[in-house]
Amino acid sequence: MIQRKNLATNSGAEFSVDLPRRAFRRIRRHAPLPSCQPGKEELVKRMQRFPLFAKLPARVLSELAAATSVQAFRAGEYIWRQGEPNRKAFFIEQGLAKTARRNRVGVSRTYGLYGPGDSMGIFAIWAGMEYPTDAVSMNDGMAGIFVDSDAILKFSEKYPRLAGPLRVEIGRFTEAFIQKIEIVSAGAVPQRLAVLMTMLIDRYGVDKKGNKARLPITLTLEQLSEIIGVRLETVARTMSSWKRAGWLAIDSDGCHFARLDKVRELLPD
Repeated sequence: MIQRKNLATNSGAEFSVDLPRRAFRRIRRHAPLPSCQPGKEELVKRMQRFPLFAKLPARVLSELAAATSVQAFRAGEYIWRQGEPNRKAFFIEQGLAKTARRNRVGVSRTYGLYGPGDSMGIFAIWAGMEYPTDAVSMNDGMAGIFVDSDAILKFSEKYPRLAGPLRVEIGRFTEAFIQKIEIVSAGAVPQRLAVLMTMLIDRYGVDKKGNKARLPITLTLEQLSEIIGVRLETVARTMSSWKRAGWLAIDSDGCHFARLDKVRELLPD
């Protein structure tokens, strides 16, 4: 199992989530996506891996399980689109997703990244608003659990113990935007990439030892350029320089950092 800790900035509480190793498993582009729905007992166990549901007893979650379903997506497929009614929240079990929206000339801008253990859509539900951004899968096989919006609201009224975890999940919406601001305001391309990569390592990194770590997910140059807001060619040059210097290697298992100390030296003061 992979353990990832989430710090609750609003309440000071700390949650931990045990993720199965399949959370970062890669699915080949032409391989069929899983489509069968799990039984209620299995679904309850999977829901309990998420901070929002971790402290609820199984008998309580079994009620909510009736309003849930699981789904897998291809890279680039929409989970929902900006302006749609907020009918559901999404809890990511595997892969990486983003929130984005297009400007007036059709250029897409990324505003948040989400991976295993994260939720999407809670803020829109709680604020009673339409989805403010698109939610898009970033890799084949990205998968998670959908929970009906009305069911979440009813459960929050019925079970007060959900109040604290819900505040934390709502705060993550703001946190994602703050992280985006930190990335694009970091300075030149190497600094922006350093901020992004260290954020991802801190959240999803595995095999951490000294200045070494592995990010078990990969982002294309196109995705990186959209996230940090610069030209693809500039990102390619920076990544190539990191590889030549021996800081980074990329293969089918993800991004292998051998000199995180050098990457962190690029972080703005």
